[in-house]
Amino acid sequence: MQKVILGYDSGNGAIKTSNGDVFTAGFVASDNPISNKDLLEYQGKFYNIGMNRVKYKYDKTIDNDYFILCLAAIGKKLEKMNIGNEKVEIVLGIGLPLSHFSLKEKFVEYFKRKDVSFVWCGKRYNVMIDTVMCFPQAIAGFMTGLKKYDNVPFINLFDCGKVTLDCVKISNNRPLLNTAISLNYGVLMLIKRIQENVRKETGIELEEEQIEIALKDNSNSSLFFDNRLEKIIIDTRNDFVSEMLSELRENGYELQSTVNLLIGGGSSIILSSLNEDKCSNKIGYTEAIPDAQLANAKGYEMLVKETLLRSKQ
Repeated sequence: MQKVILGYDSGNGAIKTSNGDVFTAGFVASDNPISNKDLLEYQGKFYNIGMNRVKYKYDKTIDNDYFILCLAAIGKKLEKMNIGNEKVEIVLGIGLPLSHFSLKEKFVEYFKRKDVSFVWCGKRYNVMIDTVMCFPQAIAGFMTGLKKYDNVPFINLFDCGKVTLDCVKISNNRPLLNTAISLNYGVLMLIKRIQENVRKETGIELEEEQIEIALKDNSNSSLFFDNRLEKIIIDTRNDFVSEMLSELRENGYELQSTVNLLIGGGSSIILSSLNEDKCSNKIGYTEAIPDAQLANAKGYEMLVKETLLRSKQ
């Protein structure tokens, strides 16, 4: 039986895989799909993947949502590998923030399935998910750049996600687990504030997706037909980042004398604000880890491979 290793980052906003796939963490159930594009069929039901982001849940095992999204991620991987109808053993690398790590065993068991048959984009796949390994989020992503930061004695590591900002200090390449915190400063909170400020000042109701595009591409001024909107978005973003940095200092994170590393989809948004010199008095050297959005997923796969290699020795 062929063995396939996949790092699966089950984000609150987007699913990321070590295969390089990124898609919205959501789906729309359908009885009569009109196309096979991004379509998953599982246990007699159809799911259009990448739409209608699922609501945040602290415990992602309470329903089948993240397993359905995992099957889509597996389908994308097997499709690229041109796998046929033969049964495939999936070795899955997953992760949780340190603040959620008490759910590790429950999360691992949630993904384990002996015989799974599903159809992805019109092609049937048969898999067994028997080996699932769970690693600390952010730290796994940091491991992908370990060589680059080998000589940096003190690091603040920030994983900027959709709902939370997960933080941990690194000393001589070792995470200080007792410093791990999770703050409610994810991209979704920023988007909600922008929506509120835009509504108050203009009466316009912006969609979440519109704001995300604007935040990731400041040059895209043609996105809106009202010149006031761009200024509201940028001003709100800068205020949000400034407030976030103050909150980090309140929680014992010295930002000016330590290297600050960013991971996650929100990294580019934070860096955009810092690059405009809006918070230079609050934070020192800051950069994003290469492939910041995919770093955790790639780290999960890397750690799975290292664990399997050690088990053979």
